[in-house]
Amino acid sequence: MRLSSSIRVLFLVLCLKLVSVAQVASVSSVKDPQSQLLQQQYYPQLEKMAQDAAAAASHFPYPFYFSQNLDIDEAKQKQLPQGSVHFERYNGEVLLEITGNYYISYATKALTPNRRAHHTFDDVVLPLLKVTVARMDRSVPFDAFGFEIAYHVRSMVQKIVTEGAENLVLVIPRSVGERLAAATDLEGRQGALLDSDVFLNGQPLTLWLSGDEAPLDVKNHYLARRRGEKPLDIQSADPEPGSLVSSSLIPESELAKKIRERASAPPDLSPLRMEKLQTQYDPAIQRLVTELGPQAHFVDYAPPAFVSFHAGAYLQLSISTNLEQPAGSSQYRIAALAFDTHVSHLLRPVNRYFHDNPKFDGVDFSTTIRQSAQPSSESVEFVVPFAALACYEKYDCTGQELINRSLVLINGERVSLDLQKAENGFNAGVR
Repeated sequence: MRLSSSIRVLFLVLCLKLVSVAQVASVSSVKDPQSQLLQQQYYPQLEKMAQDAAAAASHFPYPFYFSQNLDIDEAKQKQLPQGSVHFERYNGEVLLEITGNYYISYATKALTPNRRAHHTFDDVVLPLLKVTVARMDRSVPFDAFGFEIAYHVRSMVQKIVTEGAENLVLVIPRSVGERLAAATDLEGRQGALLDSDVFLNGQPLTLWLSGDEAPLDVKNHYLARRRGEKPLDIQSADPEPGSLVSSSLIPESELAKKIRERASAPPDLSPLRMEKLQTQYDPAIQRLVTELGPQAHFVDYAPPAFVSFHAGAYLQLSISTNLEQPAGSSQYRIAALAFDTHVSHLLRPVNRYFHDNPKFDGVDFSTTIRQSAQPSSESVEFVVPFAALACYEKYDCTGQELINRSLVLINGERVSLDLQKAENGFNAGVR
């Protein structure tokens, strides 16, 4: 009996190994020359990732097949070889792409297009993304994660039920994908999705996780960014550097208006005012430190304090950021990765402690960044006005647009930080 059980276990392990290899596309099937070279060079890593992906797919609510042939009948799919994990070029960038057929059939009467996409994202895309992020470290050079998933939808046409295919595509920048895989709450996932490209049957979709459809203002801003367009009423306005849309697109909250009105008065940046702010906001700061400590990694020797900077009063939060993946020696790459993997996760939680018309100008996220392989550290400050925080909290601004409205200092020197260029520069450097 023991021998028989051991043989069965060995057989199952071998089967899983064969299936995982089959789910990696062959080198010859990749047409782009650069992607083909990557497919050949990193095939062993793809095999290991595919093994975990196969294990994850075995727990999906409905059958899933890793396939480059989409929108086909399941009976036909079973006769075809599986193989879809591959590198691909998209808009000049290299994607690590997974395509496949998910054999579920949604009723259009019961679920909106956004709801169908949401279910498919939760069932298929997010589990596969987590596996891919965990397995493909920064030594493998690519720019974004790509997913194309086909499933079926049923609708009633003249009292006759018809069924057809629907295709969901997500292109997720690498740093955003890592943030999305690590997100533990709905807001973190939503923010990452709004920094990604999502298409349903070839049309841009604002994938919204908390309702049937995205709010109209969020949808308009998202679609304008994805298409590189401006709304009709601001066609004469120019987009700001590092953004696809004009700053006129960003709605101004009541808080922003009050801050602008206060700005017309001479600022009081005296030590006495900083002391008064410290006393006034001490209860909120203590709650913030206690509740956000595990994720913020506050520095014990530098408790939160009010400082005067750039004609404003800011609450300085001293934190520590440890980069798990190597960022190299570029200060800009290090700062960009620190923002994507750590600081961006704190923006919305911190802002909630000061919703009631705060009497200061914003928050200075001052972080000391360390890499495991580097003995030295970098000091980076993200000085963020409340107007930018409010905009980001409501998903009206991307992370880049928030940075454009903030001040970034690296080792005490003010810099311009383009997250995408810094990230692409990192990928180019390791190829």
